[in-house]
Amino acid sequence: MKKIILALDVLNIKKAERLINETSIFIDIYKVGPILFLRSGKEIIKILKKNKKKIFLDLKFYDIPNTVKYAVESAKKLGIFSLTVHSIGGLEMLKAAVSVKNGPKIWAVTVLTSQIVSQEEIVKRARLAKLCGVDGVISSPQEIILIKKECGKNFNIITPGIRNIKTNDDQKRTATPEFAIKYGASFIIIGRPIIKAKNPYKITKDIYNKIKTSCRKNVI
Repeated sequence: MKKIILALDVLNIKKAERLINETSIFIDIYKVGPILFLRSGKEIIKILKKNKKKIFLDLKFYDIPNTVKYAVESAKKLGIFSLTVHSIGGLEMLKAAVSVKNGPKIWAVTVLTSQIVSQEEIVKRARLAKLCGVDGVISSPQEIILIKKECGKNFNIITPGIRNIKTNDDQKRTATPEFAIKYGASFIIIGRPIIKAKNPYKITKDIYNKIKTSCRKNVI
């Protein structure tokens, strides 16, 4: 499966569909967050399914265990491939999320990449997620090595905060696609560098080719 996940953090369904069409050859999974889901949830799910793409529902569920379990069951009925829960929901909530039989893959968010939290705390949350049977975690590229060391080289890490160069936006803990893949990221989430590009196809192709090179040199 291709390593890039495109975050469809856009305001309208037409732009989302255009981005899917322009990047489809390089991407298997598309992330749908609260902005697009609240505006066009049914439509974007229909479009992605029509294009035979996997849906990553990024709503970061954080609630009482039963509520989260029912949310995962509802996502399963929608044909969602994977979804996010927040690790600070704790042991019982995480166990409830993974208890749904044949449900979506569950990715636990360790901490938002706009926040500054100690790496010790991030690794602690990753260990808890693994203990609860979560499929993997969402964490910045800067924690990949530590999490792999604590949770095992086969534990999935999905990394947001991917930038080709250093930027001054709200992402604090960033890295290049090559860095993330080289050190063991299972998938990388990319949003603005592609969404805001004049030529999304060209940018996506460039990142895709860099990832192919990095995969051959993976050190983990």
